[in-house]
Amino acid sequence: MRKIVVLIAAMVVMISCSSTKSEYKSVDQRNVPERYLKDFVKHHPDIKTVNWMMKPDSTEYLANYKSAANECIMKFTKNTTGTYYVVPNEYIPSDITDYVAANYKDYKLKKAFITDVRNVKSYEIQIANKQEVKKLQFDLKGNFNKVID
Repeated sequence: MRKIVVLIAAMVVMISCSSTKSEYKSVDQRNVPERYLKDFVKHHPDIKTVNWMMKPDSTEYLANYKSAANECIMKFTKNTTGTYYVVPNEYIPSDITDYVAANYKDYKLKKAFITDVRNVKSYEIQIANKQEVKKLQFDLKGNFNKVID
């Protein structure tokens, strides 16, 4: 039953992500720098289906893939590689949702990830109102760290 709930939640996240305007554009794997491809295969040799995207006019690439029942993203930049695990809204810790409700009353939760960048894990939450989108970072216990630029 839990697998079905997680699968449905992942599909809802995918649909909501696909309907929002992205700053990244899809690219063919042949156009991805070789060092990013090798790094991805080193970490995930069993993953065969990957959707590659890039940020125009930059060296930033994303590898979207599924690992088990979880949607994941690896972000490659010139200096770092990070992994972002999609967290369905119903699994976000209540400390985080309470913080957002108390401090960002006009904002709605859009996306949530557990991030692993340079072996530091945290929650990254994207919230939005009619005028702007903000990214907030929390530790794994749900304590607010900072607003991400």
